[in-house]
Amino acid sequence: MLLPASRPQRLLAASNLVYTVGSGLYLTAGVLYFTQAVHLPATQVGLGLALAGSLSLALGIAVGHLADRHGPRGVYAVTLAVQALATASFVLVHSFWPFVATVCLATGAKAAGLAAR
Repeated sequence: MLLPASRPQRLLAASNLVYTVGSGLYLTAGVLYFTQAVHLPATQVGLGLALAGSLSLALGIAVGHLADRHGPRGVYAVTLAVQALATASFVLVHSFWPFVATVCLATGAKAAGLAAR
């Protein structure tokens, strides 16, 4: 059977499905925006996303330790605010290095938030 037996497990599975689909749609829309509207080459977008992913791995670990010391609620709130500001600043990006900076900030904040949560 594909569905978990208990109601809480089904709710958790459903929320995980929604989160995963939303993340995939967000990433796809971001790639399309930066290649079609900003006119960055796909290789630069891929390189920027690879750099952001690498940074996010290290940042998640560091912020996880920070959340253990200072409490997850406040750290998580800060990561949400940083992620919102970085994502909103995507519309200001028109070249490669600002793209790398904003995507690193947005992805790093997302990974940090997951670690804090």
